[in-house]
Amino acid sequence: MHNPNLRPIFPVMQIRALTLAAFLAPALFAAPVLFAQDDPDAWQPPLQDSEPAPGEDGADLIGRGVGILMENFMRDLGPGLDQLGQDMSGALNNLSPVLKDLGVLIDDLRNYEAPERLENGDIVIRRRADAPPPPPIGEYLRNFTMPEDQPESVVPRDPDAPEIDL
Repeated sequence: MHNPNLRPIFPVMQIRALTLAAFLAPALFAAPVLFAQDDPDAWQPPLQDSEPAPGEDGADLIGRGVGILMENFMRDLGPGLDQLGQDMSGALNNLSPVLKDLGVLIDDLRNYEAPERLENGDIVIRRRADAPPPPPIGEYLRNFTMPEDQPESVVPRDPDAPEIDL
């Protein structure tokens, strides 16, 4: 009972392709072995009883690969990292007195309660009521938090504006 309205599961072209692949697959896997027999210098896997050559186990090869990768990384990014280090050292030199004053001001972390997050998103760290009085604010920290005396900002002049005020 053949129903002419049913479509075959595998169309004829797919069946031909699968048949061709089934015949070619063993040939593809056998070709390297056949060609390697003609070349006496071709690499052969070591026998099970033989020991690996010194310095050529997997960990050494991975270590050498990582070393080469890191050398290339440092060669490519080294100048940029050097410049970043110089820039960061300058910023840290400017901030180091302020950070020292801040460390003195905080004194001991056990003198503070756990941080709280307020509804507006602010985080408050309260000093415990039984803690000794805090040390005075250092000079560098006091000057760091004060706004600098800056001249009033002048509105920049538009270069395309007329030179004579009307």
